[in-house]
Amino acid sequence: MAVTTACHSDEQIAQSLASLRPRGDAWRHGGFDALAGSGMGDFFAALGAAFGPTDRRVCDMVDEFFCSTAAETLDLWALDYGVPDGCDPFENVCEKVNAVGDTIPAYAQAAALRRGWSISIAEEFVTVVEDDCYGAGLYGTQLYGAEQGVTWRITIDLAASPSYQRYVDIEPLFGLMFYGDSFDCGPDIEALKCLIRRIAPAHADLIFETVN
Repeated sequence: MAVTTACHSDEQIAQSLASLRPRGDAWRHGGFDALAGSGMGDFFAALGAAFGPTDRRVCDMVDEFFCSTAAETLDLWALDYGVPDGCDPFENVCEKVNAVGDTIPAYAQAAALRRGWSISIAEEFVTVVEDDCYGAGLYGTQLYGAEQGVTWRITIDLAASPSYQRYVDIEPLFGLMFYGDSFDCGPDIEALKCLIRRIAPAHADLIFETVN
């Protein structure tokens, strides 16, 4: 739905300009208009035709200030917000503009579901206890960094995930496998990993597990 509804026609602009005439017989403005068919009427009609398109373009420009009503500048909105981006949890640029998210599991689960992944996230906080030089524990010291602080354990339900595509089973070829190699490839969840990393806290460790 467009924001603006009061864009003027050429005739309306001509009437608006004509209303600015001085009062008096010379300007045919003695309390009533009698411009129809006159040279002065044609003059203001020409002004309306000249200014009308510009006025309507300015009127249309108001809609472009909002992504939800923009029609001609969506490419500029996309450029400004870095869309398309395969890791973004948004379907289009306007969804990204209007998004109100958070670095919490519930938001990540909902974003993944929109992308066709059925997941559940268990958030685990790690508290590290350190000893001082006397051997007395300083309880509650929490370190944020690699493998410490907070962990997201993401369980992926492959059977309920439309975005998951199973690899085509290929028979092993003699001489091309090494001892310990798997007979099939694991699920390709790189797109999901990229998506979750955009939402999860920057210091969080992510552990992905799959269930069939």
